[in-house]
Amino acid sequence: MNKFRDIFRLVSPYKSDLISNIIFNVLNAIFSLFTFGALVPFLKILFGTDKAPEPPADTAGLVAHLWYDLNVQLFEYIKMNGQGRALMWMCLTIVVLALLKNIVGYLSMLSIAKIRTAVSRDLRENMYAKILRLSMSYFSNERKGDIISRMSNDVTEIEFSVIGAIEAVIKSPILIISMMVTLFLISWKLTIFALIFLPVSGFLISVIAKSLKNAAKRGKGSMSDLTSIIDETLAGIRIIKVFNAEKQFKNRFDRNNDFFYRLMHKLYRREYLSSPMSEFIALTVISVILYFGGSVVIAREMEGELLIYYLVVFSQIIPPARALSDAIFKISKGHVSLVRINEVLDAPETVSDENGAIDLEEFKEEIEFKNVRFGYQDREVIRGIDLKIKKGQTVALVGASGGGKSTIASLLARFYDPTSGEVLIDGIPITKYKAESIRHHMGFVSQDSILFNESVRNNIGLGSNGVQMERVEAAARIANAEEFILRLENQYDFVVGEGGNKLSGGQKQRLAIARALFKNPPILILDEATSALDTQSEKLVQDAINKLMENRTSLVIAHRLSTIQKADRIVVIQNGVIAEQGTHEELMAAAGVYKALVDMQNFG
Repeated sequence: MNKFRDIFRLVSPYKSDLISNIIFNVLNAIFSLFTFGALVPFLKILFGTDKAPEPPADTAGLVAHLWYDLNVQLFEYIKMNGQGRALMWMCLTIVVLALLKNIVGYLSMLSIAKIRTAVSRDLRENMYAKILRLSMSYFSNERKGDIISRMSNDVTEIEFSVIGAIEAVIKSPILIISMMVTLFLISWKLTIFALIFLPVSGFLISVIAKSLKNAAKRGKGSMSDLTSIIDETLAGIRIIKVFNAEKQFKNRFDRNNDFFYRLMHKLYRREYLSSPMSEFIALTVISVILYFGGSVVIAREMEGELLIYYLVVFSQIIPPARALSDAIFKISKGHVSLVRINEVLDAPETVSDENGAIDLEEFKEEIEFKNVRFGYQDREVIRGIDLKIKKGQTVALVGASGGGKSTIASLLARFYDPTSGEVLIDGIPITKYKAESIRHHMGFVSQDSILFNESVRNNIGLGSNGVQMERVEAAARIANAEEFILRLENQYDFVVGEGGNKLSGGQKQRLAIARALFKNPPILILDEATSALDTQSEKLVQDAINKLMENRTSLVIAHRLSTIQKADRIVVIQNGVIAEQGTHEELMAAAGVYKALVDMQNFG
């Protein structure tokens, strides 16, 4: 029952469509019964005799007596108007009933179409919004391909399970109940006999459904592995080719693909077993009913035409019964996907605004790191950092890779919260501010220039509502980007491609600097912004960075030490602690860690 409850919780915002679906399914069931029932008078007209109908036995049911009264009226009508006229009206009645049945059937499917697509839309929106809210630590532990698989394959699976849930709880039960009531009214003896076989069918189907759920869960995990491999391959295709690793990756993909094939083959084998099993049981029951029904007709407890109607109605139980068993499989598979999606939706938001958080209206005085410690899972990266950055200062962080420089910058941008200690802006812990307002005052340029598959204009004006072209052009000029932008096809409307792959490294970096200039933030974070560039590009980018840093508070993470010699203060980070700090001249005179780093790069 938990599976049905969880799936229907997704449908609950669309109660009006659900009610419409129930109404149309009830009408569909009624018109179906009348359409099938109209076939019996049709047979009576074609194969009836001039002999008046004989009354049923006293032991016959209510329907048998009503059927006798209808036959008497039909006999009288044929006697007065002839078989041809009666046949014409009966055929018109069948056409009208069939039309009404299919109209309400179509309307019921329309309501399902709205529900299934709306549920998929809501899940995608909720997941995307959650992904944007999650802290960076979540993405450090999760594979990108797995997240994509949950947003695509699992959402699609849930869409099918919504259809299954509506089939299982609304459509199929309405059809089955209406037909079972009709069968009981025609002959309760035959119906009770037929019901003996249904629990056997239900037990066998439930056994298959249970095994199907386990197979589906493993199948989802295997699909995530495949998606991750594809994502890694596309991201690193150049490295794969230059290291001749195509065969290695092909073998890795083939192993996972074959494992997924075997899992899905096993899953579908079990799923498809339900339909032939249901059909075999139903046909077995019908065969037995033919025998016992014939005995009832011989005993004059039922008209022969009523037995035909009984068999027609009973045979129509097979499609909704099969749909019901299929729906159970869809719900089982969909619930596995829903669990996977809820793992994302319920993931803790480790960086979130406190109740009563305030806006950072203006950066006035200083940034302070007070005894800050931070670690990723079991590995501590920052161990007791104390650092002050006055407004307008440029502070550079230098040191060996893995020492914690980028982590310090991430803590300032509040991508993470410290394990202990505090980061303060103007004497107030940044956890007391709204994260959005903090980042509103910050610009960020990283070593890997992150551009989006948008126009140059939209990349520079990222995060701005209504990009002002004058500001975009001004930012591009200051960032030394205008000269190459004007050579591009469509210039500022040029689409840079996925990750900016239509541009060179230096061009991408200058666009990233133009983006920071457009935002015009008082606080600037530069994370090794020139380390991946050639000498010519570095000169242009460094010139743009110098313009960007004017009159701003800057935290610079530097790999090339020649670029930060004019910083107001240089802080050497070693193994998560501050080893030494001062100006370039002071640190060189101290002949400590910094001087050793400079000597390694042949500066002095």
